[in-house]
Amino acid sequence: MALLEFSDRLPQCSRCRGDLIMSGVAAQDDEHGWPIHLELCPACDTGDVDRPAAVLLVRWFADVGGHDESRVKEGSHLLMEWTKECTTAHGWYWQDAPADQP
Repeated sequence: MALLEFSDRLPQCSRCRGDLIMSGVAAQDDEHGWPIHLELCPACDTGDVDRPAAVLLVRWFADVGGHDESRVKEGSHLLMEWTKECTTAHGWYWQDAPADQP
């Protein structure tokens, strides 16, 4: 199973049916056994005060951050914060493992 797949065609946003910047599937299913789709939508997430990490990641992409190698660390941090934000919305919380554990 591939952990990362690139595609020229993403699904439509489940909220507004617009074009997504990025789409992913969470590692676990929801309480009903359905896959949880993580979606980054420029229309829905641009001004969403309840999703500040999504707003910052949309702005990073809009500012061409994904095409600037000097901004890779910034992008990876924003991506991680967005992932935490998405999973928290489904009742999961990030827990860092101690350094001596994988």
